[in-house]
Amino acid sequence: MRRYDDKVNTPRAIRFYRPIWPISAYIHRERLHLRGFDVAGLAARLGTPLYLYDGATFDHAVAAYRAGLRAWPGPSAISYAAKAWFNRPFARVLARRGLHIDAVSEGELGVALAAGFPAGRIHVHGNNKSPTLARMAARAGVAAWVVDHPQELALLARLSDEGERIPDLWLRFTPALSAPTHPYRQTGHRESKFGMSRDEILLAAEQIHKHPKLRLTGLHAHIGSQIFDLDPMFEACDRLIALFAELRERGHASLRVLSPGGGLGAPYHPDDPRLSLFQNVERIVRHCAATWARMAKAPHPTLLLEPGRSLIARAGLALYTVGAVRMLENGRRIIAVDGGMADNVRPALYRARYTACAAAAALAQPLGPARIVGPLCESGDFLIDKIDLPPLSVGDILAIPMSGAYHLSMASNYNGALRPAVYWLHRDDLIPFQRRETIADLLARDLPLPLIAL
Repeated sequence: MRRYDDKVNTPRAIRFYRPIWPISAYIHRERLHLRGFDVAGLAARLGTPLYLYDGATFDHAVAAYRAGLRAWPGPSAISYAAKAWFNRPFARVLARRGLHIDAVSEGELGVALAAGFPAGRIHVHGNNKSPTLARMAARAGVAAWVVDHPQELALLARLSDEGERIPDLWLRFTPALSAPTHPYRQTGHRESKFGMSRDEILLAAEQIHKHPKLRLTGLHAHIGSQIFDLDPMFEACDRLIALFAELRERGHASLRVLSPGGGLGAPYHPDDPRLSLFQNVERIVRHCAATWARMAKAPHPTLLLEPGRSLIARAGLALYTVGAVRMLENGRRIIAVDGGMADNVRPALYRARYTACAAAAALAQPLGPARIVGPLCESGDFLIDKIDLPPLSVGDILAIPMSGAYHLSMASNYNGALRPAVYWLHRDDLIPFQRRETIADLLARDLPLPLIAL
């Protein structure tokens, strides 16, 4: 069996750029495989759009984080950002791997609890949490509530007076840094809707300290996602640790969790920076350790990293069926497939770039530039604006890697689109995680029209 190594710098190997495909993916007799499964054959059998998740790739990323965290002298943990992609079966995978979960809504928390995920490993985030979510979190016994603004403390104090057991509180710090990423993914600058300034943090900490039923145990920051330049992350860690040390000096001895967030970039395209996940996690952790030794001079708290994309994006593979091929006068092709903006809004929202291959002819010679578009009534419904692909015909299967994060979690029913089926590859087993959505699902929330309205 011939496999293609990412170190081989040939046109054929570059067309199958290993760092952005699941680690179980390989080419055999020109056809794309995921472990022992012929991808085009799976798509023909299971239908498209279809999402496949490679468990080995996810476990590889988790192992990289754990290896990098060994550079921290104290305890450490990994908390998965559920917003990247989440459902009940995956919550069970996370539980078995010993990870924590960041939930930002009643829905995410509800899914985690329905899956039996330990509430003591759930942290609740969000810039505008509802009283319903607060009561839900308190009654479930979640580990921590991340306070995003001063007004939340009034809500939590009122609930504690009503007899609710309030979780441990972390304060979200805004370090006033603009991350080198798309503006929509920046979360730590001065005008961000997330978090509090240093002065607000100090005031909130005092308010918590004076309340008999509230406990301050952590400090959190997050400057954005899809970050390849680590210098701003280092600076954010420095400012976070300095504030942590200041709070300790002011008497807040209960602080025991330091969370510099997540946000490490993941390459989606061969032109994107290539990163070693382990090396970059280790660089961040070593920087935090050195900063702690210089500034804090106290026992090390638990260092909690909060990745999402960098854990799950590479594991996901999206498959589509070609429905139409048009040749334009300028020689460029428009290739229409049966998915697009409804299951992957990132190209329209962020101008995100992807690559792709013909699943049954993965290394075939390109015919020329093509634009991959979806079926919705929007000119912005496209997956790839320009890519060289071999000849494609109606019924061919197109595979797009790096589809594991912020696709299905942001999917919609626009134009009545039905959300795809999802399968998880565990060793040699293909496990259904989510069935394909049906028209009955679209109708399930509709109520009968009262006769009086006619």
